Amino acid sequence: MRRVAVIGPGRVGTALGMALDRAGYRIVAVAGRSRQGSDDFVRRLPSARSMAAADAARGAELVLVCVGDDALVEVVRRVAAADAVAEGSRWMHTSGGYGTDVLEPVRLAGAAVAACHPAQTFPDPDTGLAALPGTSWAVTADEGDLGWARVLVTDLRGSPVTVDAGSRTLYHAGLTVGSNATATVVTLARDLLLGAGVTDPSQFLGPLVTTSASNAASRGAAALTGPVRRGDAGTVARQLDELRTVLPEAVEAYLALSRLALRHARRAGLGDEAAAAVAAVLDN
Repeated sequence: MRRVAVIGPGRVGTALGMALDRAGYRIVAVAGRSRQGSDDFVRRLPSARSMAAADAARGAELVLVCVGDDALVEVVRRVAAADAVAEGSRWMHTSGGYGTDVLEPVRLAGAAVAACHPAQTFPDPDTGLAALPGTSWAVTADEGDLGWARVLVTDLRGSPVTVDAGSRTLYHAGLTVGSNATATVVTLARDLLLGAGVTDPSQFLGPLVTTSASNAASRGAAALTGPVRRGDAGTVARQLDELRTVLPEAVEAYLALSRLALRHARRAGLGDEAAAAVAAVLDN
C-alpha cells in the first residue's frame, strides 16, 4: 500500500485523494494554505493528517502537488530546501502548463517525477471525482518514469496520453479555450436568453451546447453552423443592432467570436462574396 501526501487540498487535490483512496492507496497527509480546505479534506479522508508541506512530504512514498500554477515553483522549492524529500519517493504535479522541470529540486533530492494533468473540470471535489473515469490525462516524464506515471493515471481510472514537455503550454492553452472559454461563452448565451424572457435557459443550451461541442471536437470547422457559416449578413446585422440596444457590454464579445467563426467558415467553404458581406457588417 503506497503512502500518499497531497499538497494542495483544493477541488482537484481532494478529488484525486478520494480516487486514490478508493483505489487502495493510503492517504496519510495533507498540506494546504487554508485551514478550511485541509479540514474538509480530512473530513472526507480521515486517514490523512493535516500538517505543513515539508512534514507531509517526509513520510510519503507518493506526493501529489495540486497547487495553483503560480504557486507550484515556490512550494516545490521550499519542500526541497527543507530536506523533506524522501529518497525514492514519487512526485506528481497536476498543472497543465508545466512539464517536469518545475519538479527539478525534488528530483535532485532523489525523487522520481512526473507531470500528469487531467483534461477534466472540477467544479467541486465530488463532481470531479465522478467525472474521473475515462478522463484523458496528459503525462510528461522521462522515459524511466513514464511507466509508473501511466500506472498511476490508470489507477485513477484515467487514460494516459504522453505529451512532450515542450508542448505543454500549447496543450494547456487548447484546454483553457475548450473549457473555460466555452463556459464563459455559454454564460453569456444564458444571459441573452434570460433577457429574452426564457426562464430556464438550460432547456435550450444544455442539448445545443453539448451537441455543438461534441461535433466541433470531432469535426472541427466542418461542424460550424449558424448565420456566419451561412453568410446571412442581414441576420448578423440585426443581432448586433439588438445587442447594442439591450446588452451593449456583449457586443465586443459577439464581434470577436463572429470574426473567429467567419475565419472557420471560410475554411469550411463559405464563398468569398458571402464572407465579404458578413465581414462588412462586423467591421461597420
